Amino acid sequence: MLQVNRLRLLCELHRRGTLAAVASALSYSPSAVSQQLRQLEREVGAILLEPVGRGVRLTEQGLILVEHGNRVLGLLEQAEAEVVASLGQIRGTVRVAAFQTAALALVPDMLAELRKRHPLVDVEFTQGEPTETVPALASAEYDLVIIESYPGYPPRIPEGIHVDKLMTDPLWLVIPDAIASTIDPENDVIAQLSGAKWAMELAESVPGMWIREQCRRAGFSPSIMCKSEDLLVHRHLAEEGLVVAVLPGLALHHLDSSTARHPVGPELTCREVQVATRSTARTSPAVSAVHDALIRSAQSLTHEMPA
Repeated sequence: MLQVNRLRLLCELHRRGTLAAVASALSYSPSAVSQQLRQLEREVGAILLEPVGRGVRLTEQGLILVEHGNRVLGLLEQAEAEVVASLGQIRGTVRVAAFQTAALALVPDMLAELRKRHPLVDVEFTQGEPTETVPALASAEYDLVIIESYPGYPPRIPEGIHVDKLMTDPLWLVIPDAIASTIDPENDVIAQLSGAKWAMELAESVPGMWIREQCRRAGFSPSIMCKSEDLLVHRHLAEEGLVVAVLPGLALHHLDSSTARHPVGPELTCREVQVATRSTARTSPAVSAVHDALIRSAQSLTHEMPA
């Protein structure tokens, strides 16, 4: 009989690509991962890995075992969820991850509602960016993650992950008063900001790539005063009149109304906030309870967004 934890390690190696990445994600040492996989080879009676350069890759037999292993792990997750559901009470621990603005605007209401409706459901929350949390969701490190999709930059969703829309979140240019007074809203606003100082997310992030592309299309390379993943930093600098920033509505929920806002384009441009779960985890009553609470939190917040 194959050992499930070793099977999980093989599936993780296929997903992550290196022994070091598997070890880091699952808190093993690389040598321990290698030892467990060698034991799995002995159990199955076939070579599952072969050396390639300084790394390894799965053999044909390894790929066959991964295909079946993913199904086995999914069935085990479904079985556990059905047993819990049969007990008649919604209970359990749900591991949730979300990026910063969703963590600030959506998660508190979700937690408050769960406390009222489902007091036996515990949430373990982690703040993280979708580039990290989506692969971790696929690896069952999380049960549910909140992600974002920018126009032209949809998130990469692994097989076996189900995505639902939570809300549409408008994107706004927040402009210092000294510059805002010179802006003609009937013309391309971004093009009129070519001489301004900007706050932007890192160039390798999806929001960072997206806004840099908008500037390129407007015919200039932005002068970036602040590079930060923290939108609260962007917001504070923009409120002080020091930079132009692109901020989503969730980050502007309590913004001083005197700060000038303009749509990014001729029509209101939005990102989409989404919730992702493993398809095999959707049968869990606790995961469903958290999912539904997030949907209601987003619906409530949509009515309060700045316009």
